[in-house]
Amino acid sequence: MLKSLLNATVATLIVATALTTGAQAAGDPAKGKMIFNRCKACHTLTAAERLKMGPSLAGVFGRKAGTSEGYKYSPAMVESEVVWSAETLDQYLADPKGFIPKNKMIFPGLKKDQDRADVIAYLEQATKE
Repeated sequence: MLKSLLNATVATLIVATALTTGAQAAGDPAKGKMIFNRCKACHTLTAAERLKMGPSLAGVFGRKAGTSEGYKYSPAMVESEVVWSAETLDQYLADPKGFIPKNKMIFPGLKKDQDRADVIAYLEQATKE
C-alpha cells in the first residue's frame, strides 16, 4: 500500500513538473510582437514587403537558411546546413554570431529564454504564407 502511494505521489510530481516547465517555456505571441519591434528595422514579415537590411521572414519555418528570395546573404549563411525551426531559431536568436559565425546579422541576440520563446511564438503566427 505504501509503495503504491509513493509511486502515485512521484508520478503526480513528475506530471506537475512537466506541466509547469512547459508553461514557462511556451511563448506568448503578444509579448513576442512587442519584442519583435526591435527587429522591424531590418526584417519584414511578408514576402510582398520591400526588403530592408535583412531578409523577409515570411515562410521562415522549414526554410533552409540563406535561401529567401531577393536577399544577398553572407557566404556563411548560404553554406550553413541550418533549416529554420523553433529550435534552430532559438539557438540563433540567443547568439547569432556564435550559431552561424561570420553571418551578417548585427543584432547581438536575445539573452532571455522567455524573450526568445515569445518572439518565436509570434513569428510562428505572423510568418505563415
